[in-house]
Amino acid sequence: MSLMKLTEDETIILLMNFLIENNWEIESHCLGQNRGCDIIACKENEKLFIEVKGARAGENSPTKRRDFFDSGQIKTHFGKAIVKILDDKFKNPTSTFAIAHPNDIGIKKAIGNLTPYLKSLEIRHFWVSENGNVEED
Repeated sequence: MSLMKLTEDETIILLMNFLIENNWEIESHCLGQNRGCDIIACKENEKLFIEVKGARAGENSPTKRRDFFDSGQIKTHFGKAIVKILDDKFKNPTSTFAIAHPNDIGIKKAIGNLTPYLKSLEIRHFWVSENGNVEED
């Protein structure tokens, strides 16, 4: 469980490293306030689109208000990620999709009981730890 509150960018970098170690090729990624899918990775004939969320805003974020996201913000970000993934699934019906979060106690408390339902939508879910470990639920 994370002791450090990972930003979205930190989570993206850790997850990309994990994917590369597991023979995925990173086709594209977005850091900072850039728009687009956070990570698009390819392996053999599979294309994986991943929306990544953080536990806190980055230091340079124009919207930084507090040290870390509260449960309401976590749920809002999760909801927006689901809608974005469903929209991307519509546009790319043969691809695979996932949402990733830091392996953080606050996030798990807010949405940990909801992430198993993503399987019924054919959306994978990853928990990313600051040591680079990645678990899928």
